[in-house]
Amino acid sequence: MNATLATIDIRCLFDPQASAQAKAACAQALHHALRDTGFAVLQGSGVPAPTLARMRQAVKAVFDAPRDRYSDYRVQKTNYRGYVPLGYFTPNKGGARADQYEAWKLHGEFSANDPVCTQSTLYGPNRWPPVDFDVRGAVLDYWAEMTRVNNAVLVALCQALGLDSGVVLGMLDKPLTNMTLLNYPPGTPQDDSWGIHPHKDFNFLTLLAHDPVGGLEVRTADGQWIEAVCEAQDYVLNVGDMLELLTGGHLVSTPHRVTNRSARQRQSFPYFSVPRHDVVVTPLLAPVPGFERAPLESGAASHDIWYSNWPDVALSDTPIDLGNYGD
Repeated sequence: MNATLATIDIRCLFDPQASAQAKAACAQALHHALRDTGFAVLQGSGVPAPTLARMRQAVKAVFDAPRDRYSDYRVQKTNYRGYVPLGYFTPNKGGARADQYEAWKLHGEFSANDPVCTQSTLYGPNRWPPVDFDVRGAVLDYWAEMTRVNNAVLVALCQALGLDSGVVLGMLDKPLTNMTLLNYPPGTPQDDSWGIHPHKDFNFLTLLAHDPVGGLEVRTADGQWIEAVCEAQDYVLNVGDMLELLTGGHLVSTPHRVTNRSARQRQSFPYFSVPRHDVVVTPLLAPVPGFERAPLESGAASHDIWYSNWPDVALSDTPIDLGNYGD
């Protein structure tokens, strides 16, 4: 594992005094990394340290609490929000061991009275953890920061690819963006179980804060698995299948996996940007040679993926394949 992910300083994207040349160079660097590997490490995001620290405290509070407190908060087929017990889900393809993580699943916070809730069952209010910490406040503050970074990166990528950023950002009006609070139990150096099995993400972009424990690995184009090393205050960025489709394969969605072979709990909280439910994702650029994917509707496809987590449910005929890879 000698290869490393590209590290890109994006602070100029938020600086009104930065030159057009600097922003164009940053956009090209993002484009090249996400074209070649599908992953990059971001520096200079500008996320306030206290916002990130409170987010870490919130995740710790969730998984420090007694689990019997969450018996009425488990995710359901009809409401994919709330607590996911350890080993609850297996990979979408089936026939594999359960992933060794527990989680709290959160989606965009929408009032039950919002008209969008009548258009898709994927919208609605979250089920917040019943703990003695303001998890909701910490998450929503952090969520706003991730949205700011996500949108800036998308605008830069649109510049590099010659796309209309207004069109792409418009797809994220009332989005199906979501976050997962994750807790992986301690492991051993010999542990061969997956924290999360090799898979691809199913979204536009994923943002993941620096993880002090490690264990996230990325498959390179030549089939190597390399560790996604990320320094404090930096973020791992990766492309999901929806953005790969939107760009006709000019940006690539890459398999990745998590193992925890340390004696410590590993906690993380990825942010996944997803278009509005009625957005039909189809290439906005001439596809790269050999790229052939059918268009998909964001809401229907998202429902299909999330619903298929339950072992007694099969994927519909939507052409989606997120794993397994390299296992």
